[in-house]
Amino acid sequence: MLSLPYSKTKRYLTGIDWIIHVLNYMTIKETGADFMSQIAIEVAGAVNADELFNRLNAFIKKYPVLYGYASRDFNLAPYWKIPPVKKADVLFDSVTVENDAPFETFIQYLEEKINTPFKDKRCHLAFHLISSDKKSFIAMRFDHLIFDAANAEAFLDLFQKELKEVTHSDYKAVFEPAHLSLWSEKFMAGQRVNRAFLKIADKVPPRVLPLPAVKNKFIFKILSFDNKDAEAIAENAFNEAGYLMLMPYALAASVYCFHKIFTDRLISSGDYVIPVSINMKKQGEENNRVFFNNVSFFIFKIEADLAENFTGLINSIKEQMYNQVKEDFPGDLCRASMLMRIAPLSLLGRLMKIYLKGQVASFSFSYLGEAVYKSSDFMGQDILNLFHMPRVPVPPGIGIFFQRSNERMNVILSYLDGILINDEAEEILGLIKSRLGVK
Repeated sequence: MLSLPYSKTKRYLTGIDWIIHVLNYMTIKETGADFMSQIAIEVAGAVNADELFNRLNAFIKKYPVLYGYASRDFNLAPYWKIPPVKKADVLFDSVTVENDAPFETFIQYLEEKINTPFKDKRCHLAFHLISSDKKSFIAMRFDHLIFDAANAEAFLDLFQKELKEVTHSDYKAVFEPAHLSLWSEKFMAGQRVNRAFLKIADKVPPRVLPLPAVKNKFIFKILSFDNKDAEAIAENAFNEAGYLMLMPYALAASVYCFHKIFTDRLISSGDYVIPVSINMKKQGEENNRVFFNNVSFFIFKIEADLAENFTGLINSIKEQMYNQVKEDFPGDLCRASMLMRIAPLSLLGRLMKIYLKGQVASFSFSYLGEAVYKSSDFMGQDILNLFHMPRVPVPPGIGIFFQRSNERMNVILSYLDGILINDEAEEILGLIKSRLGVK
């Protein structure tokens, strides 16, 4: 079948990359800031701001891909236009706080940063330091055009390995073919994806929380479990959901707890639809393909009548997951999305809402399993915790994320200011803790 010509020196965007560009476009349009995330590393003691800046600056300048932007080739396929080596310094700022500053002080500063838009289409990365004598937070803020969550951790891990001289990276151009062949395979995948979405679609939209009138700030609530509690959660997941079923267990707990808020709000129309991102890297590729998005998605439809039945929730999620794995829905989504790249972002943003009557999801969810950042320290300082602070695409503007960091587990609730009131957000975290079986 016809295979269109393309350049073998360009990094073409995959279909999933283009979906991320659509989500970025939608989120900027709604909130004024990018679809981005932030990794915050909490370390013991103070961090020298000048040393951190100099080391980061030397490292980042090896990767001109970080300063690229999307463009279209002669064949209309989008690609990542990579400039020559960037000479400008990395975006970096630092602030010092009192030694007895509470955790909320650090989080407020980090919230301010993650809600700050990148002002240049060639800027996708920034670093922030909040330091005291007792502990410090180093944050890497990035947009999802250049990293998914796991790849962002892998990038920081690469930086730490270079500091320890465990490895030395020389920049190698990142290439990706245009995927302008195997058209019948892509069209057949598109038909299967279309049928799957039609099966999820109802006559009424899914249950959603109304978006606030002003959509310019995300709030973050973080629930952190130590190793003992994390192991207890894993054991509870094994007993209630089965071996290696922590993701379905965590998703079931999230639906169970969110349902309480929806019920209290008297939101009773429709079922729940939740996209769940999954890492598509194969085993052994953790430190390869560090840039761009190596993800796909499961899409779960949860009948509202099941939401108070925890065992029923788990069984429904497991059954849907088994079926989507068996039918290779995530793979079909990757293949079918290659066909979408011809369309402009504004059109795709409207098309994504068609199936669910103007909505995209009830809430977002992800479970980032074992930590990709492996070191127990950062620049010689012992790591106390590492957690993510993701802005959620709008809509739905709210999500819950489970993530492991070596011996800890973090649950991050991210939502547009105004979707929840503070008491509701605190209630969700309390319900999650109880539902996971942690006292």
